[in-house]
Amino acid sequence: MEVPAMADDDKRKTQGYDRFKQHEGKGYSGMSVGRSHKWYYDQGEWRERKLSPDEWEISYQTTKRRAARAPEESGAPVGTEYNWLIVSHQRVDKLDANSYMTCMEGKKFKVAHKRASGHAWNVSEKTQRRKVIEYLQQMIRELEEADEAEPLPYSVGEHAHVYGLNLRTKAELLDMAKEYDISGTSKMKREELLEAVKACIEQAGRPRPEETTEQPTPDGHAERKPDGDATKLEAKSKDELYRLASERRISGRSNMNKSQLARALAGRAERAGASSRA
Repeated sequence: MEVPAMADDDKRKTQGYDRFKQHEGKGYSGMSVGRSHKWYYDQGEWRERKLSPDEWEISYQTTKRRAARAPEESGAPVGTEYNWLIVSHQRVDKLDANSYMTCMEGKKFKVAHKRASGHAWNVSEKTQRRKVIEYLQQMIRELEEADEAEPLPYSVGEHAHVYGLNLRTKAELLDMAKEYDISGTSKMKREELLEAVKACIEQAGRPRPEETTEQPTPDGHAERKPDGDATKLEAKSKDELYRLASERRISGRSNMNKSQLARALAGRAERAGASSRA
């Protein structure tokens, strides 16, 4: 007797991705809690319309692609749909008349999904609305309960901040630890590396007084002698260097050329390394 072929949805129920799992007493399926993804977004279209002095309506469309290929028979089947609520902080730095460096950081919540083999969403529109309200109320509680002595979520202050730091891989954190000259990293777990890097970023803090008192060049920017780190940084694009300079709160970055950005970043790394060894 011929056994009928399994549908894609049914196949995946026996796979790790769709296996029934538990988290804090509640059942779920899909990607395991604690795992992470990395994606690249194609050049998309962002549209916005100003509704009030501080409020804009936005629309964004693009295709996102995995940074690494998905393993065979993993993930949701082709045709699966999701409805996400995204609560995000967007930081922009103007580069020139037509360009802005953009960083986003926040959370996304699954409101509903529709299986590839189905014709309806898993919950009604009324339930989706209730879930959105619950998620927003959760965010409000977290903001109200946050320690005001610490950098507040979704705010911009003078504290040093590296966007997406909590989502960096262990390999990326090891590269950052090398930049800050952190010792003993070979025995550290990812979470320990993350805390060590955060501590160095906090120590580096705002620019020291000597950063603004160096002898200026004819174009008005402080000059430093090139060193090994600056040479490596020169290999990066200006946009990438500017993003790093924004993360490290380097003042005057909007007026710097590529070489000046590389030297400023190398100088900051050198001082941060000295702080971590002290």
